[in-house]
Amino acid sequence: MLSSNKKIWLVIGPTASGKTDKAIELAKELNAPILSADSRQIYKELNIAVAKPNEAQLAMATHYFINHVSIFEDYNVGQYVVEARHLINQLFKTNQHIIICGGTGLYINSLFNGIDNLPPKNEKLRQELQTIIDKEGIDTLIEKNREWLSESLIKSKNPQRIIRAIEIRQSPTIEKVPLPHFETPFEIEKIFIQPERDLLYQRINKRVDDMIANGLEAEARSLYKHRELNALKTVGYSEWWPYFENLISKTEVIEKIKQHTRNYAKRQLTWFRNQGIGIG
Repeated sequence: MLSSNKKIWLVIGPTASGKTDKAIELAKELNAPILSADSRQIYKELNIAVAKPNEAQLAMATHYFINHVSIFEDYNVGQYVVEARHLINQLFKTNQHIIICGGTGLYINSLFNGIDNLPPKNEKLRQELQTIIDKEGIDTLIEKNREWLSESLIKSKNPQRIIRAIEIRQSPTIEKVPLPHFETPFEIEKIFIQPERDLLYQRINKRVDDMIANGLEAEARSLYKHRELNALKTVGYSEWWPYFENLISKTEVIEKIKQHTRNYAKRQLTWFRNQGIGIG
């Protein structure tokens, strides 16, 4: 996708790396809009735990896909790609530059490379698999389905991704996903932000402390009744549910959020490295 006139700037990196500030700085310099590629900042009801840009930051540049849908809507990567491609086609009619900022690898990869034809959700199977996790643990589910799972997926022990992988493998039908084409040729300029790992982990820990100070507990409590929704199976929220049920302490909640966020950053770095972006 080559053009000397149009360019997409891809500002990417792990959580807490400073992507938002860099994207806004670039947007002001280039007079360009920003499209978010974050699968959680897209939800209106999620704020503190997803490190959504604040009102002052949103006012510095035109943003899209922030506060885009409700947690009660069934939104997926296919819808994101269709909407984002249509939007990019429209924005290039009046803009030379577009910035895409985020760390959700699936959204970024699918936007440019398309989506495999995937089966629709199978709620009955998902519940059966979740029951195995609840009663016997994630390791048991992995062992029962090891031949269907990649090594990276096994190492991640990510329940949602593992359940979806098994679901895809066991589903007999395929749902076609028609995607709009990019109408304007463009170049892609990647800006990968990767702080040294110790510094990144320090930033993550501080960010979580700041979230606690800014009212994360109250935000999570207000969402507790919706905890079964897919959007709420998110780092920063799901760790609070046992606390609200008097099963763990607040100190444990905070440590779990920090640990799970560091684990997530590590998975992001692995994904980018597998895409030939970043190092170690």
